[in-house]
Amino acid sequence: MRHSTEYCIALPEDFPEQQLTQYMAVARKTLLEPQKSEEWGEFAGASNLLAWRYRASFEDWQYYKNSLIACLNPTHEDLYRRERALFGMFTAGVSCIESACYSLAALASHPSVLDLPFGLGEQRRCNPSKLRDWLAPHGKAAQLTSVLDTLLASSEWDLWVSLRNRMTHRSNLPKVVTAWVGSPPPSIKPLHFAATSSTPAIEAETTDFDALHEWLVRTLGALLAAGAQLP
Repeated sequence: MRHSTEYCIALPEDFPEQQLTQYMAVARKTLLEPQKSEEWGEFAGASNLLAWRYRASFEDWQYYKNSLIACLNPTHEDLYRRERALFGMFTAGVSCIESACYSLAALASHPSVLDLPFGLGEQRRCNPSKLRDWLAPHGKAAQLTSVLDTLLASSEWDLWVSLRNRMTHRSNLPKVVTAWVGSPPPSIKPLHFAATSSTPAIEAETTDFDALHEWLVRTLGALLAAGAQLP
């Protein structure tokens, strides 16, 4: 972790601080000068949230991963804490991207940027897909539209959202438990979940979920860098 001068909290080492700092500087100049604009309130809340949510997702994953090593014979209480952390990882990770997109929509709504409609109806519907559609007619937003296209087409984003939705509305991910008689034991990966009606089967190493966070932070950095080019 390293201290963030922007947020006054510690953030994971890989958080895109440079892109965030540039994005915030551009947004402040646009939304606060010569006076605070109406768009600032929506922007400020969302841009603050994205860093908090990334740290929460990162910390929950670290807890889950460490629990797999430290607790080989988990009790029901251990399983509860482990599954709560997995839920937190995916919920906060999706929130990180969605709050970034909300802040981008608020910035783009300023009359000096793109003057996008962003009333209560748009605010309720705002998500990466909607933002992409709103930006598509504006050549000035071509870089950001391209980043959103890449995001929406990625298998990683599909997995983040699918697992978040499953654990939010339907069930925990069904853990596959392997038993055997005799030796040697079969090769068992630490992350092994059966398929559900809305999520794929997962048989993965912890490094595969580390890679999901690497994708998340790269994508966040790309969104912020493109957002800084809007005004």
